[in-house]
Amino acid sequence: MMAKKMTAMLNKYFGENLDTNIQAFNLLVFTGVITGIVISVMSAVMNMGAVNTYLNLCIALLGCALLYVAEKKNFYAHCSRFIIIAVFIVAFPVLFFAMGGYKSGMPCFFILALVNTAILSEGRELIIEITIEFILYAACFLTAFLAPRYILVLPSDSVVFIDTIVGFILSGAMLLIITTFRAHLFRRRQIQIEELNRELIARNEVLAQYDRMKSDFLATVAHEINTPLAIISGSSSDSLDLLNAPQLNMAEIKKNQRAVITRVKLIDSILLDLMDTVAIESGRLSLYKQPINLAELVNNTCSTQFKQLDNNNNRLRFEMQGDLPVIWADPARIEQVMTNLLSNAIQYTRDGVITVRLEKGEGSQIVRVQDTGDGMDAETARNVLKQYVSTKADHWRHGIGLYICRRIVTAHGGEIWIDSEKGQGATISFSLKEEPGHA
Repeated sequence: MMAKKMTAMLNKYFGENLDTNIQAFNLLVFTGVITGIVISVMSAVMNMGAVNTYLNLCIALLGCALLYVAEKKNFYAHCSRFIIIAVFIVAFPVLFFAMGGYKSGMPCFFILALVNTAILSEGRELIIEITIEFILYAACFLTAFLAPRYILVLPSDSVVFIDTIVGFILSGAMLLIITTFRAHLFRRRQIQIEELNRELIARNEVLAQYDRMKSDFLATVAHEINTPLAIISGSSSDSLDLLNAPQLNMAEIKKNQRAVITRVKLIDSILLDLMDTVAIESGRLSLYKQPINLAELVNNTCSTQFKQLDNNNNRLRFEMQGDLPVIWADPARIEQVMTNLLSNAIQYTRDGVITVRLEKGEGSQIVRVQDTGDGMDAETARNVLKQYVSTKADHWRHGIGLYICRRIVTAHGGEIWIDSEKGQGATISFSLKEEPGHA
């Protein structure tokens, strides 16, 4: 029980979460209180005078009061200054004359006062207080030498000897404790600084990596938009030339216009992905939930988008579990997820089969989009849902599109995951919770 109380007290006054100046103040007050009690008891036992006994006892009680006030009101700076003025500048000179002058242990406490003042103060106040104490203590020695009548002489030489030894031991012990504690605080601060420097270096490396990724990302986006723009420009110029020809070639003109429409839709899709990414990163992704039939939405979206997106001679197959209840979701956002997943599957599959499944999960409905295309390596499969992960022009939308899908699905309270091997195709699945209360 006693050990627990001691541990609690040490954590309260010397815990690592406290500022080092506060810890130094607490240590000084504690040692001052103990020293004041020891000297007052010794003065009473050895009949060294009532002034000496009561003044040291008052210093001990003052230390307890200051410790309480400093902790409760957080007046550590004010209490430190009060100690310097009331104890070091006022009380110590009085004790010097009440305890035998320089033929006692008080000169040792003068040195202790100067050291503690240097610890408690800083800046201009430190210079002023140290100067006042030094001049005052020198004046005390000079007065004791020139006017010994002002000194309350100790009863005997043995008392002088004991007082000197006790003063030397107590002040030396206090200096040892304080300097050891300060050295410990200094080492701990150095360790903290080293840890902060390591953390700062690591963060700078991360920021530099993000900066490189941003530069690569912008360059890739510019390339990705520039390619369809070049096709649009070329197709438009070709159409103008065909319109100026003596005989119109409507088949070629229509072909050029279809190419323009396809590339405009591609640019629109890129810009929408970028806008969604900005909205997600700034926390502005909004959902407008309503009851939907997930099977119907998936079927209609994939059927429509497949006809528009597929240029790789793929086949679309559905495996839909029937009789599933309606779920609450944002139909536009789920359609966006399905379009992204289908677009990725089409992009990386040629002359293959893309299978869209819907099945019942545990308290949820699971959608799977499976392709027979290139697949992903293990590292890409692990990272592609996190955010944009590739700087390659033909992969960047693969990453950003799936990142947007993950954020939309998780915003619905669902999950999304990937099963894939390089060269073995990929299956991207996501789940949406069934909420009985909304049915």
